[in-house]
This record gives sequence, C-alpha cells and structure tokens, in this order.
Amino acid sequence: MAMHFDKELVNPDIPRTIRFTPILYEWLLQVKEREQMSFNQVVLQCCKNCMVEDNNDGESVEDTGRK
Repeated sequence: MAMHFDKELVNPDIPRTIRFTPILYEWLLQVKEREQMSFNQVVLQCCKNCMVEDNNDGESVEDTGRK
C-alpha cells in the first residue's frame, strides 16, 4: 500500500515532543523507508489520515472541541 503525502502538510511549524512505543516506532521507520518519506512526513500523514477518517464518521473536529 503506497502512502500519498498530502501537500497541505508541507512546512509544519509547530514543534512538539512525542514518545512512541517500540512497535509503533519500528513500524513508522519501515513506512518511512518503504515510502521514501521523512519520519516527520509519515507521522503527519498518519495523523491527517486519522483526522479524515474521524471526520468521515460524522464527527468533525470543531464539533468535539478538539483542535
């Protein structure tokens, strides 16, 4: 399964610290290598995919008060 990098995720500018479990970290590294993307791009794209899926379930980000 090829991952397409969304152009609206280019030039992120909000730095955050995040900790991963070993299994998740290894999987992200595998995706990074397979898709020839940066680690940060993979994480951003995964988050974007989850956001879209969540919104498709009928609940928007604005409706939940989350940002």
